[in-house]
Amino acid sequence: MKKKEKETSLKDIKKKIDILIDLIALEITEGKDLKDQARILSRAGFKPQEIAKLLNTTANSVRVTLTLYKKDKKKKK
Repeated sequence: MKKKEKETSLKDIKKKIDILIDLIALEITEGKDLKDQARILSRAGFKPQEIAKLLNTTANSVRVTLTLYKKDKKKKK
């Protein structure tokens, strides 16, 4: 297999894996509100931009939601 073919093949594999990860993330958060979805995905290592794309919202909305969650969590302690 040529180097270029290997690179293309690896890119295809990575794209498919990324899609699977996104699908699993959506399945895990299904039926939960935005705050819980954002928190779960953030704890799983997703960045606000990635979370926003998955949840069909803006990265700013995700950041605000996560910030409010952290403030609520501190108040409860």
